[in-house]
Amino acid sequence: MRKTLMKAMMTSISEVMETMFFLPVEFDGESTLIECGLSKKNKIICQLAFTGDTSGSLAIVAPKGLVAEMAENFIGEAKEMLTDEHISGTLTEMLNMVCGNALSKTESNVPFELSIPKIIDESAIQENEKLTIIETTISKMAILLKTD
Repeated sequence: MRKTLMKAMMTSISEVMETMFFLPVEFDGESTLIECGLSKKNKIICQLAFTGDTSGSLAIVAPKGLVAEMAENFIGEAKEMLTDEHISGTLTEMLNMVCGNALSKTESNVPFELSIPKIIDESAIQENEKLTIIETTISKMAILLKTD
């Protein structure tokens, strides 16, 4: 089930990033935050839990500069007008759209339910944990899908 969910999440990320944020993406395998260079960036991490046939969570790690660009494209405000709430709200909404879209396309006997996406601390991701790396035209970001 994890492979099915991951495929659905990757498809959903492509769709949401291109249609809502005007940023095409490519997937670049798995890596740790240190190996891909995200550990040294000023970043924001958001996580959303889900339950259903399979329970788990999806976390996204993105540099604040990338999320600011996403917010600018999504909200239509200039970057200099964006607040921290705009930036964190954009990432939580993006994660909500991605996860909801992916899970709605995944067959299950028990309907999936989503929690409220929340910003989490960097320490929630282990240093040696492998994440799926996503390349955008601006910078990299990463996702971590955990299932029970």
